[in-house]
Amino acid sequence: MGRFKFVARRLAVTVPLLLAVVLLVFLILAVTPGDPARQIVGLRASAAELARVRAELGLDDPLASQYLRYLGGLLQGDLGFSYKARQPVTQIVGERLPVTAWLLGVGATLAVVIAVPLAIGSALKQRGRLDRAVQVFGLLALTMPSFWVGIVLIRTVAMPTGWFPVGGFGDTTAEHLRSIILPALTLAIGVIPLLVRSLRASILEVLGSDHVTTARAMGLPSRTVMRRFVLRNASAPTISVLSLNLGYLLFGAVVIEATFALPGIGQGLVLAARSRDLPAIQGYALLFGVAVVAVYLLADIVIAALDPRVEIDS
Repeated sequence: MGRFKFVARRLAVTVPLLLAVVLLVFLILAVTPGDPARQIVGLRASAAELARVRAELGLDDPLASQYLRYLGGLLQGDLGFSYKARQPVTQIVGERLPVTAWLLGVGATLAVVIAVPLAIGSALKQRGRLDRAVQVFGLLALTMPSFWVGIVLIRTVAMPTGWFPVGGFGDTTAEHLRSIILPALTLAIGVIPLLVRSLRASILEVLGSDHVTTARAMGLPSRTVMRRFVLRNASAPTISVLSLNLGYLLFGAVVIEATFALPGIGQGLVLAARSRDLPAIQGYALLFGVAVVAVYLLADIVIAALDPRVEIDS
């Protein structure tokens, strides 16, 4: 019952946090230099036409009224209207969101699938060859920029073999998967060292605990001990590390989408910034902020489900 209260408290904290994110994103448009109405009518428009557009957009209203109107639009799924693309921001974001979701989902999956065996092997063979190799790989991976890793994979894997396209996202599910493997691997390489280090330290701590010693003394197989007693208790800190690095993953997605020419949220944000499309920038920023809050909440729920030692008063 305690863990249900823990999750309920996290849900209660999420609501004002989301409102704060919306407020900060709204202020991006309010404090950014430049007149949105001028972007619509152009530099040669008359003062009367400029005043008319400002009145239609409600830019002359008090800032509080503009915020309440923006918040009401969000509750109806309205992210505003792009001045450059001449279409709703919701439509623009909706077209690009699946690409970034593929990239983040496959990238996080690859990171976990690769990091868990490396961490287990490194912890069980402490100070052995595998442990040293994993540490060296971690140091190298942390020093390599994601765009450089992407270029290396294109030159050494995609171009010589032809198995993976060097850019684009394709039209079918099979083409999506082929197009996303190398970008997702590029994204995963930057996160794997952090996951391995966290999980390795947690596994070493749990292996020395009394309940693991008791399980081994009862004659349970090593795989059963590792799965039921070690990984379950050691995974909570690693989940926290993965969720805390979502900001890195989102920033990495921007760079990687530009490297592999993926039509995702990151590339859309870059294009919107180049053209000073403030409503689109606002929509992308809001999506990133909500995604971070949602992932933190999901991480708390998963940790509460996995770890019976969750402290309600912490």
